Amino acid sequence: MKKVIAVFAAFLMVFCIAGCDSGKKPQESAVTTTADPNSIEVPDFSGLTRVQIEMKYPKLNIKFDEKYDDSAEEDEFISQTPSAGTKINKDDEILVEISLGGKLVEVDDYTGRNIDDAKTLIEKQGLVCDIVYDDSEAVARNCIISTMPSARTMVEKGSTVICYVSLGSAVQEIRVPDMLGMSIEDASKIAEENSIGLTITYDNTSILEPGTVIKQGVDPDTVVEPNAKVEVVIAGENASAIRRTTITVNVNSSLEGEFEIKYYIDGTLVPEKTEIKEISLTRKIEWELSGTDVHTYSIMVTSRATGQTGKLYEIEVDFTTDPPARNILDSNVNIFRELMNA
Repeated sequence: MKKVIAVFAAFLMVFCIAGCDSGKKPQESAVTTTADPNSIEVPDFSGLTRVQIEMKYPKLNIKFDEKYDDSAEEDEFISQTPSAGTKINKDDEILVEISLGGKLVEVDDYTGRNIDDAKTLIEKQGLVCDIVYDDSEAVARNCIISTMPSARTMVEKGSTVICYVSLGSAVQEIRVPDMLGMSIEDASKIAEENSIGLTITYDNTSILEPGTVIKQGVDPDTVVEPNAKVEVVIAGENASAIRRTTITVNVNSSLEGEFEIKYYIDGTLVPEKTEIKEISLTRKIEWELSGTDVHTYSIMVTSRATGQTGKLYEIEVDFTTDPPARNILDSNVNIFRELMNA
């Protein structure tokens, strides 16, 4: 009987010891020591967060330095000093840099701005611009109604800013713009901005500036449906056939006096080019020409002092050749002196 009691007592003792051991708390991560009991090897903290480092190495003298870093998420390890594996005194300080995330930038107020301009500015801040279109009675077409996040919000670089852009009124009133005199490029751009399509034809008999609108099929300010087609007539032939050249006439600047200078194409005055020049301040007269056919260009001068008029220069230019063929018909660089002495 005594043997049975002794065996039972021994069994209880083993069971209690095992139960007590199983309730022990997990130990902290071991730090590699060296032959010197006061010396340790610095652990490798890479891949750990600040909380994980504090939990695994509570006895180390770790100083944390938090900084913004675009390459690391918030609370992630960036670097350590000394580096992993370095032998140090166990009480020495270890500096660990922890990321605060990407540097924050402030979203500007883009309300009312044209979306093209705003997109450029947003991307310059290191942010991504996402565009959502919506009808708006109050905000002009292609301008920003609002943003998300809103203005003055601090966000990380690389964040997306959603721009809500106006399509204009849900019921749009489209008015035909005045495109007369515009280049074909400018006319096409303004038509697109006003939701209008263009049907383009060319008039190679026109003496007006090639490549410009000389007629439009719908009067300016006429109300039309969105995407309506408007016919425009362009002076000259297709732009790909237009060639250019420049004529230059040197002037004797030792003379003095004011002269009115007029320019003619095939005998027709180009009134917008008429100008007054003080001859003593003028070294040369230049005229940029363009066309698709053969034209004659003349420059006439009138002395403001005597009222006398004469021809300074006349040239025939054939734009059907490349480069344009030039044939000088008349040139009188002494015309200024002759008119002053008339």
